[in-house]
Amino acid sequence: MTNKNTNKKERLVETLVILFFTLVAIGIGVGIAAGNFSPAPPDVDEEIPFHTGDVETDLENLGQEDQADKQEDKYVRKEGVYNFMFVGYDKAAGLTDVIMLAQFDTNTGGINIIQIPRDTYARYNEGGYYRKINGALSYFKRDLDDLASFFETNLCINIDFYGSIDLVAFRNIVDIIGGVYIDVPEDMEYDDPAQGLYINIKKGPQVLDGKTAEGFVRFRSGYVTADIGRTDAQKLFMTAFMKQFKSKVSVSTLAQIGTQILKYVNTNLTLNEFVYFATKVLDIDLDKLTMMTLPGVSAREYGSSGTWYYVLSRSSMLSVVNEYLNVYSRDIPDSIFDPNRVFTNESADHLNKIYLSDGNTSIYVGDEVDENGIHIPRTEKHNTPQAQPTVDTPSENPEDTDTESQDTIDEPTLEENVPEENNPEDTEEIIE
Repeated sequence: MTNKNTNKKERLVETLVILFFTLVAIGIGVGIAAGNFSPAPPDVDEEIPFHTGDVETDLENLGQEDQADKQEDKYVRKEGVYNFMFVGYDKAAGLTDVIMLAQFDTNTGGINIIQIPRDTYARYNEGGYYRKINGALSYFKRDLDDLASFFETNLCINIDFYGSIDLVAFRNIVDIIGGVYIDVPEDMEYDDPAQGLYINIKKGPQVLDGKTAEGFVRFRSGYVTADIGRTDAQKLFMTAFMKQFKSKVSVSTLAQIGTQILKYVNTNLTLNEFVYFATKVLDIDLDKLTMMTLPGVSAREYGSSGTWYYVLSRSSMLSVVNEYLNVYSRDIPDSIFDPNRVFTNESADHLNKIYLSDGNTSIYVGDEVDENGIHIPRTEKHNTPQAQPTVDTPSENPEDTDTESQDTIDEPTLEENVPEENNPEDTEEIIE
């Protein structure tokens, strides 16, 4: 009897939530149609969340001449520019398969999405051990604010809003918009009974429902560059999803998506902020969508053996931050960037050498990806002819990177260059 009453209450609450979001969506639709719907822009914290070194940031107590001299050094925030952090969390494994930082310039309609590979080498724990970044959220006890602070402090960026999406919500939202039409570049086959993950997607144009879409964005078996190949496949999906969302959005879909967000998404966005950004996104064209993966190189823990990691390139990473994530009118200088060296181990020469070398940044624009796709190299076993990349930029394959940064690392074969699938134990591995 208790279970029946509980189920009734849950259904009642869900019905009320759907009704609420339906009314909100109707209000949005009517307002947009009438041309008078304009939710207030969000308020953001003006405090700088990272150490700025010796740069003067408080000008109030200076005289006019001194203020003029110091103004160009001050971190002045651009109006209408907001940063976000999104993570995809797998409750079963306790890991984040997806970590993305994004910037939305509401003045130009531009969206920049920067993906952080889940195998990224980082030190985020008090013990000083180096681990894969996909274990960070679990380490922070699923506190998104702590994870955001980690990136803010070490990448010298602002994160105004964040959200963690459950795989259930991901599948449901894809189904709500009628699936996502995408041209799958190659057959995808992978079984992992331990995770309950079974992927069997055939090559060619098709509409992916929620469950199949989950397999598409999680698949990496057979990609030459493993996790980097997966991030490129996710770029394909994000482009297709945005195109589908813009064409299928309605009062009904907005209400249903709102319900999913309330039930399954952990976020600091308020309803007004969600509505503000949702209405802005509807006006964005795919040529305003820019996507990239933080530049780095795959390397093994001890050079020729040990766990595979993705080691970020410091100089290229800083360039990406200044070009695509900086909300200030002045650049972030090298002198304050990654102040604690959490993305390298200075006692591991072969890893530190990669960190200090220049990396290659492949940049993709939504309309070009939509038209031509992305070339994702497959291992010899899976390889078949594919279209070439839409953007003429260097590959992120370790074998294609500067040989100087690789000369202390044994060159892996194609099969060896596919890092093993991650598991919770991977996050506990220690680098001396």
